[in-house]
Amino acid sequence: MKIKVITSYKPGTWNNYAKRAVTSVLKYWPNDVDVYIYHETQTQDIFEQPRIKWVDLHEVQPELVKFKQRHKDDPVANGLNVSYIWNAVRFANKVFCVTHAIKTSDGYDYVIWLDADTYTFRPMPTEFLENLLPRDTMLTYLGRLNPDQPDRGKDPECGFVGYNLNHPEIHSYNNDWEKMYISGDVFKLTLGWTDCSTLWHLSKIYQKEKGVKVNDIGRWKGVRGHHVFVNSELGLYIDHFKGDRKEDKSSRADDIRKSPDIAKVDYWKDK
Repeated sequence: MKIKVITSYKPGTWNNYAKRAVTSVLKYWPNDVDVYIYHETQTQDIFEQPRIKWVDLHEVQPELVKFKQRHKDDPVANGLNVSYIWNAVRFANKVFCVTHAIKTSDGYDYVIWLDADTYTFRPMPTEFLENLLPRDTMLTYLGRLNPDQPDRGKDPECGFVGYNLNHPEIHSYNNDWEKMYISGDVFKLTLGWTDCSTLWHLSKIYQKEKGVKVNDIGRWKGVRGHHVFVNSELGLYIDHFKGDRKEDKSSRADDIRKSPDIAKVDYWKDK
């Protein structure tokens, strides 16, 4: 299985956490995994490494630039004075990184989005990735859907998402995802305008109308706890510094609902 890992980061944060994330992937993921780093013209961070390619997001995605330009002065589209979940402008960057990667990854079997505020802390076997990324599902993500809640929970945690490039619907899905922003349909959604919200919205349509299967490695796999990333099987190899955890560069002890397997990992024993 040929895999491309992609990530991006906010300008000015490379040395804070993104560099550590990238170098940990190079150190601990299988040697045949390539890494593509999307940036917004912050060329001062670029360094040469055989497995890394740097991509100027604004250069390769002009429709993103147009979207941000159209809405740059719109307080609603930027989520001002309300929750971050309505900041469509901010989260459009991530969506357009993914859609570009899916369109330009001939020869790869999977594109994996990995947040830049992660840290891979031990060697990851090839077999782990192969088991994590099925050949018959279009997406692998950390679902937070909870059928026991009146609103059925919330949208997925998208710090890690796998996109199956061999799935017959992936390019249609990809085009529809971009069109949500180009057309402005993203602003019709009622549960949020983040990348997680739009991914969830569109994936549910594809599951219902096209019979597409997804691989939910979160709630539907029995994962518990608020911090679903580190409590999933990803927590065997990767930490995710979600939110204010970036300052500590570590998840907190009370984040962990230790499964028997995670409890055996040395990294978590010190938390």
